[in-house]
Amino acid sequence: MQSLSLAPVAHTTVRLVCLETDGLCYHLFSNFLFVVLPPPEAILSCKHKFSKGMSLRIEWKKIQSQGVSFVYYNGEFTVAPTTPVCEVPSSAMTGTVVELSCKETEGSPPSEYQWYKNGVALLEKTGTGSARAANITYTMNKKSGTLLFNTVTKNDTGEYFCEASNGIGLSQKCSVKRMQVDDLNVSGIIAAVVFVALVMALCGLGVFYAQKKGYFTSK
Repeated sequence: MQSLSLAPVAHTTVRLVCLETDGLCYHLFSNFLFVVLPPPEAILSCKHKFSKGMSLRIEWKKIQSQGVSFVYYNGEFTVAPTTPVCEVPSSAMTGTVVELSCKETEGSPPSEYQWYKNGVALLEKTGTGSARAANITYTMNKKSGTLLFNTVTKNDTGEYFCEASNGIGLSQKCSVKRMQVDDLNVSGIIAAVVFVALVMALCGLGVFYAQKKGYFTSK
């Protein structure tokens, strides 16, 4: 919704027509009679659905006996953010690099993003004050919506969600998603390697025994 302020003469009847000069629509408020009452000021509103990126110029056509004049709005349109899309891995291994992302594309001006863990807003890594005292191990970019863990730990396990806001309308949140961080099972990996090595050794011994007995010798 965009508003324009005029100061016409009190008690006069003015015909208002909202136009768009890109040729898409010419009948939003056509043939609408607006009676101006004291004080001699009126807020004229024009509502229109549009797509992000469209270049619009909205004009109010003011028709009076002495002639026709125009008042137009040729600035930026503001749009409240929509529900952002959040990407949160369900599981991760300690010591690995993990990145969470949050993005919405409809807001104008572009939204900024705030990440939450277990319902608590995460601090930015500024290197000073409370953020420094918290010994933050992640980097949160409010412009791009990313939350980066260079070396994720078990302490980073939790429920995460992101909030998008641009000062227009209400902020929007994505659904809560849980990330589980587990230690790397070193003993299990070693056991698997040993098992594979034993299997390969047994296979090699079997082939050697077969060759020695002449099983592979053609007659």
